[in-house]
Amino acid sequence: MSDAKTKSQVRFVDNGDGTVTDKRKNLMWMKDDTWVELGRLVSWWESQEILKKKNAEKFGGHSDWRMPNAIEAKELFDVDLSNIDMQKNEIHIDPVFTSGCGHTTWTVETRGAKAAMGYDYRSDYEYWLAKENIGFPSSARLVRRVTKKGRLPHDQRYVDHKNGTISDLETGLMWKASDSFLDWDKWVSWEEAKVFAKVLNQEQFAGYENWRLPTRKEAGSIHDPSCPNTDTYGDIVYLPAVFPPGSGQSTWTKTLHKTDQSLAMRFNYFSGNYKFHKKGLRSHGIRAVRNIEKIDEG
Repeated sequence: MSDAKTKSQVRFVDNGDGTVTDKRKNLMWMKDDTWVELGRLVSWWESQEILKKKNAEKFGGHSDWRMPNAIEAKELFDVDLSNIDMQKNEIHIDPVFTSGCGHTTWTVETRGAKAAMGYDYRSDYEYWLAKENIGFPSSARLVRRVTKKGRLPHDQRYVDHKNGTISDLETGLMWKASDSFLDWDKWVSWEEAKVFAKVLNQEQFAGYENWRLPTRKEAGSIHDPSCPNTDTYGDIVYLPAVFPPGSGQSTWTKTLHKTDQSLAMRFNYFSGNYKFHKKGLRSHGIRAVRNIEKIDEG
């Protein structure tokens, strides 16, 4: 058995209902793309209408289909795997997906109101085009996240208290709905981030005085690639829609470097990565958080 075939069988499962599950990434994809279904090119705008229709029909038994983000689209590319597009050319996606598909797919990534990113499976290539373009980008392949056991759907997981706070019932954390960039309209250093939390406590924001910087793990708990939101520049960040748009792209965390105390970690809500930066760097915000205590619930 070839390595490519072994890799395919371990990673992908054909569910027999027009969907394919990627066990490694915990994602479910359409087995066909829009080229297979329609036999023609689609613009980014038309892909949005197709998305609405698939969710209204509960395709594959689900109504949470969405466009892939750039990372998810790229993860389907594997140079060791081979499939055939509508022009009989080789593309590098698993043969579990229907052959004769488009060689590209639109993604959810946008630049302002006019441009969107596509991904090319012939050569591991990202590109930006006008959303109305129906030339080079040939298709859309929808995706959804497979909900793990015990995970709550968003409409049950997050509670908007309508007082500037949001509770996450899954983690037992309460977040300030807006981050420091929305409140102060500027980036802050790590020390200034601590001041932001201190001011919230002095003012007893929403009736509490235990606001703080999140840990790296806490900051990452609300990052969700299935939830495109927009930051202060109109670019994509992945935060549940319960959080207002216009925030900064990243937050400082309370996590410090073990050997260099001049470095603190920030979490990025676009890429989902985290990195240490000098505390004095003013290029991040702070997303304040507190633990939900039993007295809150009583």
